[in-house]
Amino acid sequence: MKGYRRLLQSAFCVVLCCVSTLGYCLTELSKDEGYILVAMKIEQGYVPSHITLDSEGWLSDLRFEKLKSNYNYWLVVVDAGSYTWNRVYLGKQTYIDLADQKYVINVEAGKINYAGHLSMYTEMNGSLNYLIGGARFYFNNKASQALEYMESSYPEVLAQYNLNYTGKEKDHFFEYAKAIEGNQL
Repeated sequence: MKGYRRLLQSAFCVVLCCVSTLGYCLTELSKDEGYILVAMKIEQGYVPSHITLDSEGWLSDLRFEKLKSNYNYWLVVVDAGSYTWNRVYLGKQTYIDLADQKYVINVEAGKINYAGHLSMYTEMNGSLNYLIGGARFYFNNKASQALEYMESSYPEVLAQYNLNYTGKEKDHFFEYAKAIEGNQL
């Protein structure tokens, strides 16, 4: 009987995900997993082909593609730990190394973890094949924009897990927003 009930619940979840307007199925996290919310803003200039983040574990690095001008977000289930912005690839083999900047996203299990937006500003030559003015990067806390993104794109995940700021400085914005709205963040 329990097996039959579990099968029906699973089937219901699949059907619900198929008819969801957002098309996102909520992933059940294991005890040592959390969500990482990676956010990047292309302020001006070149749009990278992809970006990478390094982690402590073997073969657990992250790669994000399909970048566009302005804001880019990715929400991924990962193992708890630290993830460091590593490289911004301008092409297949041309990249800007960010590892020395120590832009880190700490992931705590059972939470949606956000540490800031990486903002990128570049100046390119006319044919966009090399930098003429270099590149500038900033890792800024834009918690209100992260919350807005989560509310509009992943309300099911936000209803299930707390949104957690893990940047360098303390920020209680998510707790404040939760108290005002009465929602779980």
